[in-house]
Amino acid sequence: MRVTSIIILLFAFGIAAFGQNKAAITFEETVIKFPKTQGGDVLNFSYPFKNTGTEPLIIENIKVACTCTKPVWPKHPIMPGKSDSITVEFDTKKVWGWQEKELRIYSNASDAYTSVYFKGNVKKGEYVKKEREKK
Repeated sequence: MRVTSIIILLFAFGIAAFGQNKAAITFEETVIKFPKTQGGDVLNFSYPFKNTGTEPLIIENIKVACTCTKPVWPKHPIMPGKSDSITVEFDTKKVWGWQEKELRIYSNASDAYTSVYFKGNVKKGEYVKKEREKK
């Protein structure tokens, strides 16, 4: 009985210690608010981050809900303590009004994914007006 308890305790300790050796992504800012923008403009901005974990950070994918948003991320491992950034191109040609977009960042960090956001107001641009006139 005592040996079984010790084995279970050592096993649990091993799992806890194993779980602590992970990459961790920490962003300087998780929400970017852009100024009121004329539709048709292309906005470019970035999300600086740091690997605050103990293992190399590998960003596997970034998912966005709109084709108007194009993220670019480092394809190489980010070593512990090192920094890099994710850049985003947001094309406002076909969107207008209040915009709130989420980027879901999938990596080898301890969480399933991490989210960052951007938001702001887009005035109707010439493209939207021309598309409505065609109908």
